Formats: sequence, C-alpha cells, structure tokens
Amino acid sequence: MRAIYLIARREYLSYVATWGFWLSLLSVPLFMLVGGGLPALIEGSQPTRHYSIIDETGGDYAEALRAAFAESGKEEAMDALRAAAEPLGREDRLPAAEAALNAEPGLEGLPEAVEALGLPASSVSVDSLTGRFIEVPAPARTPEGLRPYLLGEQMVATPTGESELFAAIILRPDMENGVSVDYWSANVADSALRGRVDNALSDILRQRRLADAGIPRDVLSQINAIDVEVRDLNPERTGAEAEVSTAERIPFYVGIGMAFALWTVIFSVVNMLLTAMIEERGNKVLEVLLASARFHEILIGKLLGVAAVSATLLVFWGGLGMLGLVGIQTMLGAAELPVADILGAVLDPGLLLPAFGYFIIGYLMYGAVFLAIGSLCDTLQEAQTLMSPIMLVMFIPLFVVMAAAQSPDSTVVQIVSWIPIWTPFVMIARIPSDPPMWELLATTGVMVGFAIFVIAMAGLVFRQGALGRANADSVRKLLKLGKKKPA
Repeated sequence: MRAIYLIARREYLSYVATWGFWLSLLSVPLFMLVGGGLPALIEGSQPTRHYSIIDETGGDYAEALRAAFAESGKEEAMDALRAAAEPLGREDRLPAAEAALNAEPGLEGLPEAVEALGLPASSVSVDSLTGRFIEVPAPARTPEGLRPYLLGEQMVATPTGESELFAAIILRPDMENGVSVDYWSANVADSALRGRVDNALSDILRQRRLADAGIPRDVLSQINAIDVEVRDLNPERTGAEAEVSTAERIPFYVGIGMAFALWTVIFSVVNMLLTAMIEERGNKVLEVLLASARFHEILIGKLLGVAAVSATLLVFWGGLGMLGLVGIQTMLGAAELPVADILGAVLDPGLLLPAFGYFIIGYLMYGAVFLAIGSLCDTLQEAQTLMSPIMLVMFIPLFVVMAAAQSPDSTVVQIVSWIPIWTPFVMIARIPSDPPMWELLATTGVMVGFAIFVIAMAGLVFRQGALGRANADSVRKLLKLGKKKPA
C-alpha cells in the first residue's frame, strides 16, 4: 500500500506543481467565457449600415416600409426584453413592459419598458436594436448616380459624419403586385437588410390585398394581434402546480453540462497518463519503479495519482462556476436569478452521485487503456498510431449527448447507452429524464463488467510492455496492420 501511495503522490505532485497545469486549469473556463461571449461580441461590433429608399411607384410604399421597419423594431425590442426577463423568472412583468413600449412611437418607450422589468438601463438599449441599419437621404435617384456611393468612391452624409452607402432600395412599379424591389449593394454576404425589406413588403402587400377584399382595417389589426399563449403542464401534478417552471428545466441542462464536463476531464487526464508513461519509459524511470514496486502497484498508483489531478480539476471548475453564478447575480442586481435552483440541480444527489460513479468507471477504463498504450511506445509518434482509432471512439458520444439534449428517449440514444465505452457520458445526460430503473441498473452493470475486463487486459499489456516483451510493433502484427513479407 505504501508503494501505491508514494507513486500516486509522485504522479499528483508532478502535475499540480507546474505552471503549465494551472494555466491549463484556467484555460477551460476562459475558453468557455470567450466562446459564450464571442457571438454577442461579434453581433455588438457589427458596423452601422446606412441605406436609402427610393420610391418610383408614385404610391406610399416607402412610407409603409418605414412604418413596417418601426413596427419590427418594437417586435425585436420585445424579443430582447423577453430574453432578458425569462432567465430571471420575470415573465409576469412582460405585459407592463410591453404596455410601456407601445405607449410611445417607435422605440421611445424602451427605457420605460426596461425599467418595468427591473433591469439595468444598459441591458437592452436603443442603440443595440436600431444602431445597425440607419436610413439616410438618397444621394442620387438612379443606379448610375448611386454606384460611386455604393462602391465607396463617394461618401454620404449621416448623423455621425460621412460614410459609405451600404445599400440602395429602389421600389419600382409592378403590374402584378404593385411594387417590386431592386436591392443594390456591394456586400453580397450580409443579407439581413434585404430580408427585412422582403418580409416587410410581403406583409404590406398581403394586408392590402385583404383590405381590397373587403376586410375592415380594425379586423386586420385584431387578426395581426393574435398571439396564442402556450403553457407547459406536467401531467404528474394538478391545478396551478401543474405548470412547468424554469427550475424544472434546469436539471436537463445540468445533465448535458455534466456529460460534457466528464468527457473533457477524462480526455484531458488520460492524455496526461499517456504522455507521462512514454516519457518514463524513454528516460528509464519505469525501470527504477519496477525495481522498487510491483506491476499492479505502479498501475494503480498512476491511476490514483492522475485521478486526484482530475478531482482537482472538477473541484476548481465547479467552484469557479458557482462563484460565476453568484457574481452574475450580483452584477445584474437580479435577486430573482434562480441561482438556488441551479445549485440545487448541480448538487442533487440523484445526479451528482451517478456522475461521480460514471466518472470513476470511465476514467479507469480509458486511463488503463492509455497507460497500456504508453507502456508499448517509445515515442509519441508510435502512440499516435495506436491512439487514432481510440480518439475516434471517444468523440462519438459527444454527438450522441447533443442528440440526447433534444430527445433523451430516442431509440439511437437508448441503444448507445448500452455500449459500455459510451455509457458514462450518455447515461449522465439521460438521468434527468428519469429513465427506467432497470435500464439504469442494467447499463451500469454491463459497463462495470466491461470495465473490469478492460482493466484486466490493460494490466496484462502494461506488464508485457514494462518488461520490454511487447511494443507498438507487436500490436501491429497482432492486428495484422504490418505489411506482409513477400514469399
């Protein structure tokens, strides 16, 4: 036992005592922070686009289009307000916010709507909604006259100074529909403004056709205002308690997050085992260990040492995540942010204990295999040849977990749950959906039995590799991957 402890202690300290370990420890939350904030950063850094509308129809289509843009701006504002209110459980304040928004023309009522939700003034701003596309007077009326402005050769006057003309929207008369659009722009990739024009004019033409058919305008307004309320109800409860709350959905997100976290940690630490094993084999450190400890003591000690490293990763990342939740709540002043519900889901024994068990079994399976591979190889190049199929196998459960996020009870997800090498990741994602107990116990039993078999076989390979009786060439010959000698 002392030899196992000393080897495990040496393995643990050899990682946590280095700067590289702590840098890698911080890299994952930093990557998640950047990855989560990058889409919003990209969206917020979009340049302001200036466009002009030229109406050659002789009608009021230009004014109708501007009114439609203003209305869509209100809809966009309500979507942003709803997205800000729902995570905080403030859906009941949305009607008051909508009333405040509609009380003023355009988006002048947005600050009052934000205040009605109890949000910081900067959480939803007019600039974030209207700052991307701004109409300016047309510098010319013909495509030939507009061309130098669209190509950036000449500038147009804007409220913030001179700028390029992003697009020109020319409304032309059409015999069939009354209007058609020539959309001029040198930027063929950004089609957001073009889509807004298409949707707005199509809606205008539909309403006018209905009005021409004799449907009164007030009836059209009532029809357009129809918004069906959909409530999520749980048949296991009755009355007012049957409505599904945000807190009930949190365990599903936590389960998916835990599945990805387990995969990330296992993937990281087994690579540590492999690299360290190859280095010790090449530096003759393994021979020194063999002179003072038995094979199984070395194997168990290394697995326990790196398991302690992975526990350090999980505790650090988990604590950082909890501090992040509290920090977000404090910064937003959101007393109703469901931090307690999130922490309750994370710390739920019904989810936390199975996650811990699946991690241990998955780590032992993959860790023993990677240790065995490391004992056979003298260089990383040799190890990569043997690792390639294993890496492909390890990536498959990621796609299954993403599918389980949408449909945890699908046939494919259920079948994959029975494959022992993927069971740890898939089942932890399925637990919040309450799979049958017999299936949970049966898949776990199959996984444990397979893990015992894998560890036993990996131990035999490790023994042969450590003694120099087997190497990467032995595996190639066994699997008939080597070239056949000519007769």
